[in-house]
Amino acid sequence: MRCPTQSSILAGEMNKGLLTTLAVMLICTVIPIANVLLAPFGPFIGAYYGIRSVDVSHRTPLLAATIFGCAVGVASAFILVLIALILTFALLEDRRYIILTWIAVAVFSTYVAGMSTLGGLYRLMKMQSAAVTAPSVEAG
Repeated sequence: MRCPTQSSILAGEMNKGLLTTLAVMLICTVIPIANVLLAPFGPFIGAYYGIRSVDVSHRTPLLAATIFGCAVGVASAFILVLIALILTFALLEDRRYIILTWIAVAVFSTYVAGMSTLGGLYRLMKMQSAAVTAPSVEAG
C-alpha cells in the first residue's frame, strides 16, 4: 500500500476546494429569480467557501488566492471550451457568432479567475485578521 505524499494531499485539498467553488457557482446560476443578482457574484462566493479546504499556511494570502483563482479559472475555461466546441460544431453557422462565442469564453474565464481570486483573498485576509485579534480578546 502506498503512503500518500504531501503533494497528493495538497492536490486532493485543491480539488475539494475547486469542486466546492464550481458547485456554489452552479447553484448561484440555477436559482430562478435570484440568479440575476447571484450569478455575477458566484465565483466570489464560491471561492470564499472553497478556499477553506485548501492548505495555504506556507504561502502569503495574495499568492494562495491567486493560485486558487487561476485554478478555478482554468477549470471554468475547460467547461466553457467544451460548451463552445459543441456550439461551434453543432449549432452555429455564421462566422461572427463563432468569433463572439470564443471571445465570450476568454472574457468569462478571465472574469471567473479574477472574482475567484478576490473571493479567496477576502476569506484569507478575514481569517488572518481573526487570528491576529483572537489572542488579544482572550487576554483582555
